[in-house]
Amino acid sequence: MVRDWRLGECEPIPGETMPKLIEVERDYGAVGEKMNALGPLVEKLGIGAKGVSWKPEIEVEELCRRNGKVLEGPGAGRPAIVTDIDAAEVILSLSGTTNGRIANESFKALGARTGKDLTVISEEHIDQRINFADLRVQPRKVHASAEWSGSESRERRYSPFTSNIDHLIPFRTLTGRQSFYVDHAWMLDMGEGLPAYRPPVRSAQVSPRGGADDPLEVTVRFLTPHSKWSIHSEFQDNLHMLTLFRGGPAMWISEKDAERVGVKDNDWLEVYNSHGAVSCRAAVSRRVPDGIALFYHSQDRHVNVPISEVTGRRGGTDNSLTRISMKPTHMIGGYAQLSYGFNYYGPCGTQRDQLIMIRKRQEEVRYQ
Repeated sequence: MVRDWRLGECEPIPGETMPKLIEVERDYGAVGEKMNALGPLVEKLGIGAKGVSWKPEIEVEELCRRNGKVLEGPGAGRPAIVTDIDAAEVILSLSGTTNGRIANESFKALGARTGKDLTVISEEHIDQRINFADLRVQPRKVHASAEWSGSESRERRYSPFTSNIDHLIPFRTLTGRQSFYVDHAWMLDMGEGLPAYRPPVRSAQVSPRGGADDPLEVTVRFLTPHSKWSIHSEFQDNLHMLTLFRGGPAMWISEKDAERVGVKDNDWLEVYNSHGAVSCRAAVSRRVPDGIALFYHSQDRHVNVPISEVTGRRGGTDNSLTRISMKPTHMIGGYAQLSYGFNYYGPCGTQRDQLIMIRKRQEEVRYQ
């Protein structure tokens, strides 16, 4: 049973019956200067991920030589991070996926936790190092690292959890195994101890155009798959990627839905709901089911995005049509794999559970 101290069911004890309370001192006048230097905690506390850490003293010395040192202020004597290339060098130096020595240190640390010699995964890359100049020449193959769960090598491409299977590394769960059943009280209260189907939310949407005078429009469900023409959320506007798609945002809709609103492939669309609007081209496909529209996420607002005739502002992104929706089970903290980690455990995809209206653009396309 989970007791609530706010209801008088228990005493409020920080870190036990309520969240931890940690005092943090900040010199806000020095924030800018500190952001232009690599801080000292990387050596004092170490860097790492997922419960293991290691200390990069050698890399910090190398960064001092490569980037130069800060001469004065709170970052005096530390590696400088003044330019974008400086920042890239810090990332490449401290990540095991681009620095073989760091990868080896990460597997040493993980091996100490698991009682296994895991450096066999990283030893073939121990002398390899990728810096920013290397990436400007050509794409580079990264290394296996304990920061991730794949056993990547010269003969193998990355696939998640292969290191757990091949080297018997426990999964990062309460049991060390893959988990399908979670017996946390909150999960059980909401009927989600096991994976469960949840039907889409039937939320009403109101057209921001006013209703009666609107041109013909169709209402569909909105889905946002991972980006198809970028690397994660980056590099969508380089020449290689631009040659693979239409050079701007596109909404994929079914042939029947397109016919209902008089839209042909590559026509300009206005897509909107009560949250916002998107200006994009139509990608009409028989592979898209009726009543659904696909809009690959992380669309770049600066690549061929006109002014929306609905809002009068730049034509929006995938997030323009969504809202934040927190799920109570994602508030669980300090319980095995349910502990919060930035970009690892957070809101689920319910914010994508939206209805949108689609119609053919009526006005001339303009960019300012």
